[in-house]
Amino acid sequence: MLGTERGEEKLRVVDFGPAPEWTSRTPRTARSWLGGTGDDSNLSSRRNHYCSNRVSTAKYNYFTFLPKFLYIMFSRAAYFYFLVQMCLSWWNEVSPFGGIGFTMALVFVLAVSGIKEIVEDVKRHQFDRVTNQSTAHVVRLDKDQELGVEIADRKWEDVRVGEIILVMDGEEIPADCLCLHTAVENTCYVNTANLDGETNLKIKRAMRGAELCSEEVQSGGHGHNGEETGAHAGGSTREGPHQQSALVSSAARARTMRDLDGMRDQASKLAQIQGQVHCEQPSAHLHNFKGYVSVTSNPWVGAGDAETGGQGAGKFPLDMGEMMLRGTRLMNSGYAFGLVVYTGKETRIFMNNSETPNKQSSMENFLNIQIVILAIIQIVICIACGVMSYVWRGKVGFDSYYLMYDKFVQNNYPNDGVYIIVYIITFWILLSSMLPISLLVSLEVVRFAQCISFINFDPSMRVDNEDTSRWPKARNSNVNDDLARISYVFSDKTGTLTSNEMQLRMMSAGMTQLGDGKHKFEDVEPDDPATEVARDFDPRLWECYQEIGSVEQIVDCLELGVPTDSSAVTDASGPLAAQVLKFFTSMALCHSVLPETDGEGNVTGYQGPSPDEVCIANTMKQLGWVFKGNKSNVMYLDVLGKKCKFRLLNVLEFSSDRKRMSVIVQDQRKNIFLICKGADTVMIPRTLYGEGTNATSQEEVDRIVHDYSCKGLRCLMFGAKQLGLEEWKSWNAEFQKAANDIENREERMAERMDEIEAGLHFLGITAVEDKLQEEVPESIQILRDARIKVWVITGDKQETAINIGIACKLISDQERLMVLNETGKDRLRSMVQGHLEDLREGKASAGASTDGRDRELVIDGKTLAVVLSDDSLSKAFASLGALCDCVLVCRASPAQKAAIVTMMKAHERSKCIEGKPWGLKWTGVLDHMISNKVLSIGDGANDVPMIQRADIGVGIVGKEGRQASNNSDFSIARFRFLVRLLLVHGQTTQYRNANLIKYSFYKNIAISVMMLYYQFYCGFSGQPSIDMLTLNFYNTVFTAIPIVIFSLMDSPVECLETLMKYPKIYNTSRTLHTGIFWKAQIKAFVDAAICFFIPYYATFYSGSDSIDGLYAVGRISYVALQAVVTLEVLMIARHYTTLFIAFVLYSWFIVFPFFYLFDWSMQILRVPDPGQAGMSTQIFSSAAAWLQMICVIGLSIGLRFSEKGFKVIFYPDDVQIISEMEVGQGKAEAIKASLLNKRLPGVKNANGGP
Repeated sequence: MLGTERGEEKLRVVDFGPAPEWTSRTPRTARSWLGGTGDDSNLSSRRNHYCSNRVSTAKYNYFTFLPKFLYIMFSRAAYFYFLVQMCLSWWNEVSPFGGIGFTMALVFVLAVSGIKEIVEDVKRHQFDRVTNQSTAHVVRLDKDQELGVEIADRKWEDVRVGEIILVMDGEEIPADCLCLHTAVENTCYVNTANLDGETNLKIKRAMRGAELCSEEVQSGGHGHNGEETGAHAGGSTREGPHQQSALVSSAARARTMRDLDGMRDQASKLAQIQGQVHCEQPSAHLHNFKGYVSVTSNPWVGAGDAETGGQGAGKFPLDMGEMMLRGTRLMNSGYAFGLVVYTGKETRIFMNNSETPNKQSSMENFLNIQIVILAIIQIVICIACGVMSYVWRGKVGFDSYYLMYDKFVQNNYPNDGVYIIVYIITFWILLSSMLPISLLVSLEVVRFAQCISFINFDPSMRVDNEDTSRWPKARNSNVNDDLARISYVFSDKTGTLTSNEMQLRMMSAGMTQLGDGKHKFEDVEPDDPATEVARDFDPRLWECYQEIGSVEQIVDCLELGVPTDSSAVTDASGPLAAQVLKFFTSMALCHSVLPETDGEGNVTGYQGPSPDEVCIANTMKQLGWVFKGNKSNVMYLDVLGKKCKFRLLNVLEFSSDRKRMSVIVQDQRKNIFLICKGADTVMIPRTLYGEGTNATSQEEVDRIVHDYSCKGLRCLMFGAKQLGLEEWKSWNAEFQKAANDIENREERMAERMDEIEAGLHFLGITAVEDKLQEEVPESIQILRDARIKVWVITGDKQETAINIGIACKLISDQERLMVLNETGKDRLRSMVQGHLEDLREGKASAGASTDGRDRELVIDGKTLAVVLSDDSLSKAFASLGALCDCVLVCRASPAQKAAIVTMMKAHERSKCIEGKPWGLKWTGVLDHMISNKVLSIGDGANDVPMIQRADIGVGIVGKEGRQASNNSDFSIARFRFLVRLLLVHGQTTQYRNANLIKYSFYKNIAISVMMLYYQFYCGFSGQPSIDMLTLNFYNTVFTAIPIVIFSLMDSPVECLETLMKYPKIYNTSRTLHTGIFWKAQIKAFVDAAICFFIPYYATFYSGSDSIDGLYAVGRISYVALQAVVTLEVLMIARHYTTLFIAFVLYSWFIVFPFFYLFDWSMQILRVPDPGQAGMSTQIFSSAAAWLQMICVIGLSIGLRFSEKGFKVIFYPDDVQIISEMEVGQGKAEAIKASLLNKRLPGVKNANGGP
């Protein structure tokens, strides 16, 4: 099989044919398959034209690691800043330090990040190696054998486009392939968990035109434009002497897998088919594939074109139903042959490996802002010091001959401007420690550890009695902090608030409503007779069953889509019996489910892409309409013990745009029917009403739908109509042409489907209940108490959505609910402005209470479309939504979900800028970067755009697959876990990381300012009082570990569950904003002053062993400051553990052996400064030095302790009060609760009291 690519047609053309025998990796010329021998001289170049199947997910290799890694690191502003600092430090004329110190610090930080990158990339290389060297089975030419082909093993990386491969049961598919032939009935099953996370098996069919045996075909045709389209196979079929299960037993599969001769024979037959595959260029679409196969000769089937139902030579459309994608696994199918169409990075799985949108947390934005502010302050200080140095040189320096300022050498430039610039650079290097280089690594490590240790393994967020995949998972550690800054939660309903476990509660056969909503099919035993189940559901069904059971040939009285007056069922219960028969049969035929069977072939249940379909199929099985399976495009039903079969002609797949699906079937009397089901909004306009139909009027149907919706039930409406044979042939011919039009396939097929799905006869309505998940009402109430605005976005009818909203406490009072159902733009604008004014004025009307609570809004999809189409109306609606506590959006499309999130994010940004003078609008932008954040939560693929558009996306691992989970920042198993994620992990993470940032800047500013103070005593010469090596150890070793341990172990309260008991402190307990940050930095100036001035003025000359030298005083100040900043960690911590205290003490005491080792290196190795040799012994043996350090530490810590005690006693924060209440007793606890209640009305203590 060989391939060419024709640029002018923008199509990929693949010729059929086996691979030649390989010598190394260069193929010999070979005859082609599907297309004859062709021009052999071009075969090799055509095969090599496509990309290799070898893939690499690694970022680096041996040669690119260093340059690529350094480029990535230095493209970040902070690392580039330190790179410039390092380079300037080697400029001896301006640098107060040697370059070795800066270099070692930067290398250390880069090494930590580099090791992390290497470890992660080695894992990628190992994964790539295993993948590329996996074994594939390729059909290749072998002229020495009689059959002419053989099945040979080859590495995945050597598989090429155009080759035929054999995939065994349980094996992964090595490339994107078209299914050519399978072991059973030209169908197979694949598991797509690696691709989209869905665990249910998908059915794939063999490509039409490549059949290897003739079949009795009454009429052909396949459905298109979807993954599970066309004639579905599966389940159990039992009809006459040809009883066979489509799901073969494991033993039969094992025999099939061992039958290599049989598989070689099949491969030999495939080699005799001639033709070409024309398909689209590589695409990332997982559910759509455009192409067609042009078969010129297939000796194994009868002639005839696809448009007239033949299976031989002709032009056959291709869709995703025939594609077996790389990464999926063949299951329960024996084996399958495939034609390789896309390889390597052109496969769907790699085309979808796009990076998740980069999200920066508000903490990072805040950090960047403070770095910019601090850098500006540093520049101002450097300029001031440079000018002061110039002034001091003129007033003092020139007059002090021993300073030799009259000698213009080194950095003593005669030009005043150059002199000042040089000294500005000198001071910039001297004060470079003001920006903490260790913070970047510390924050990254801490965030990663917080995800792994706390979120991912939180036992309170694990679903009981399920596997480890149900643990929570943090996928983006960058946004951990923002979990405490959420102001909006945008939630999907189905599968997110509800359990996605559908149960049919009521239905309407024609205009007759059946069931009272109390019967529970989930409680029915598997062996309960269908007649008894029907009687329990509705007694009238028992009479209908008696009438239906008396008919020998069920098919004789179906008349799907035809009024009931001509039915064969004629007595008093006849009309209802006929309606039930037609309605139930339609429900048993119109679906995409696959039967599950036991060892004896009995249907035990169903699998399918839609929980609604599975629910209806299971219910119909319990009621006696058993779908047995699909064999060779024939659907088999067991209706109350009687066999029926229908040939499946077309499947018109469901899509979120169409909101409906249809099947076209042919019964045993050759009558052709179209059966359609879908949302009432799209079905009602397509349905006939009035005399001669099953629906007396549209109003009556609306009344039934409204009644079900008010009970909170999801409605599906069924309709059908009969088609003439010529009518169907004419339509099908156009439909097949549309399917073969690769460029305009979707548009043309949509037109054809709309055309055929008109003029339906009403059959009935199903009403399905989707239960709320556990603790959803309580969770939403907690979110509301936390002042988080909750938006629920659903596709349900308004009445259904409102009732669900009431059930989950989203809506508290329906009478005061604001409802927007207006498509007129002017009228809608007036309504929005009216509600907006009422809310702003605090009126009780229009759904707003006088206390500012219970502001709830409902809007439907049509109205929302009008809102989103007008900018001014969109802004007004966003303002209205921002004033509401809860908003319910019904009948919304997936695109509207993402648009709502974008709209509210834009509103929050404009709110920060609004009202500020033009010159200060940039401050509003900064406020928005660190202000309220938006969270989206969902469970399905249609929620992915909304999840990715939000500041934080949360995916629920549900029954709709893992697409939402895989594209989210956090993955959880149930909605109720969102409360713990925000209130516990969010607040705890922000508390820890906020203190990490404050402390990191505090300790660095303190050491820098201490050296700055010395400049007032050295003529602003830029002379440091501490050597560079000691300075770098301070930042990267001595003070780095305690704060990391704090960030992993400390918490705002002793028992984290307390944070969930008091949700109103959420958003009030933020521990980092500009005021708090700079308050901590002011303290750094004070501590630096204490640590510098006391040793400086307390030191005096005392002979040869005096400690009055520059570096001696500097070292005393250094040790004292290191003790002060280390003990500061104890002051900010709220809870102490043995491990935490041990690391704090270790961090301080390690400085003493360091200095002794430092002295030894200067004595023996004479680096870095031999002049400091022996200084540590002098200092640490001096009582004066110890007294100075004790005074410094005592004064600084004493002031800090007094300040903290004053705050705790007189100005405690909310978290402090709650923490004390948790362990408090009696009267003291009541007093604290009263104090907290004044701040946050409605707060209750842990025991529920006021």
